This record gives sequence, C-alpha cells and structure tokens, in this order.
Amino acid sequence: INKEAMYNAAKGGFTNATDMADYLVKKGIPFRDSHEITGRMVAYCLGKNISIDNMSLDELKSFSDKIENDVYDAISLTTCVNERKITGGPAKESVTEQIKMGKGFIESI
Repeated sequence: INKEAMYNAAKGGFTNATDMADYLVKKGIPFRDSHEITGRMVAYCLGKNISIDNMSLDELKSFSDKIENDVYDAISLTTCVNERKITGGPAKESVTEQIKMGKGFIESI
C-alpha cells in the first residue's frame, strides 16, 4: 500500500468539495448557493490545476466573504474522511466497526 500515492490521489479528486459546500451552509449560505459557489471553485481549480485546499485564503474569499481561516480545517482530507461516520464510511470508527463485524461473522461460521 502506497499511503502517499493514495493520499495525493484522494486530495486531487475534489473529495472535499462536499465539505466546502457544507462549510458554506454552516456559515449561513443556503445550500443551493453553496453548491453553486463550490462548483465555481472546482472549475477555477481545474483551470489552475490545483485542489481546493491549495487555494489561498484570498482566492477562497473571492468566491464568498463568509470564508475564514477555519475553512482549511473544515475541508482537510482528514476531516473529510473522519466526518463520514456512516456504516461503510471511511471514518476510522466506521472501518473499525466493520472489521469487528467481519471478524464476528467469520468466527460464527
């Protein structure tokens, strides 16, 4: 397993676009608007061959004045993964639970 390659691949695929839209909603922007803003960010990033979290704060603020320094924590790949705590999701606690269930299943047969 090449953890660095996996991290870079996930980072480059706009995994955090949903988290950006959620961040904007938490800042009081209606979802339909936050979705549109995030879409413009992704298009901008594609044109510059960068990821959302590589944008400067000034670049981010050019899309919305609601964006503050806390955005980087909100859209970090670690946050993106760890906030997906649903069954089958990638959060560590979800994966640990799935492993536990799998081991229980194997032990039962």
